[in-house]
Amino acid sequence: MTRTRRIEWLATLLMFVGIAGCGKSEEPAPSAAAPNAAPAAASNSPGTSLSKGSSASASPSAVVPAAAVRPVVQADPIVQVHTSVGDLYVRLYEKQAPRTVSNFFDYIRVRHYDGTIFHQIDAGYVALGGSLDQQRQPKSVRYPIPNEATNGLKNVRGSAAMARDPQNIDSATSGFFFNLADNPKLDHRGTTPGEYGYCVFGQVIDGLDVLDKLSSAESGKVVILGVKLMPQRDNQVLPAQYQSNDAARR
Repeated sequence: MTRTRRIEWLATLLMFVGIAGCGKSEEPAPSAAAPNAAPAAASNSPGTSLSKGSSASASPSAVVPAAAVRPVVQADPIVQVHTSVGDLYVRLYEKQAPRTVSNFFDYIRVRHYDGTIFHQIDAGYVALGGSLDQQRQPKSVRYPIPNEATNGLKNVRGSAAMARDPQNIDSATSGFFFNLADNPKLDHRGTTPGEYGYCVFGQVIDGLDVLDKLSSAESGKVVILGVKLMPQRDNQVLPAQYQSNDAARR
């Protein structure tokens, strides 16, 4: 083979090798972080975001772990007390008065309060209701419950408390009252029936204007048309002026 033919043959061989190499891709070396990489769906999870200019190949440490997302906190239940002079929204202290709130819910479930009246209204003091119908006849009640007046809650304006026999500490059934003013003498002060106090289990958080209407009404003229549990929200906050020591108990 002449020198010229040899050069042409080598050039042809190099051309074929180059074409074959263009059709073959190299696989990237496996990354040590691959087993811990977040799935694609994680980019849509709460608390996870990519800053401008970042790519999906950001390191796993850039993804906020699930534990860092703020948990949903169970809110205190709120009930609507629908009356003939307007609606009162009452936050119930289920943690501080569990037995009392449970008892209240039992009466709500059987619609015991529908059609009952505020049979005793003392302006600037209390409005008592939940046990007599519009004919002032007592409604059937369940057994008495333990008095939870030692829970630290105060009989301040707008609070809801259980009615009871003044001579019997553990005698509350369905009757309750709204405090129309601050009534410290109704708080727990001692161990005798007269000092034991009246258990506060709720607080009006909306409808204080309705409470004022109730305060000026005649006894027996305001009817409770119904009581129902409201849907819970995770942003239910007690106004600061009510039960100011609430935060210290949580």
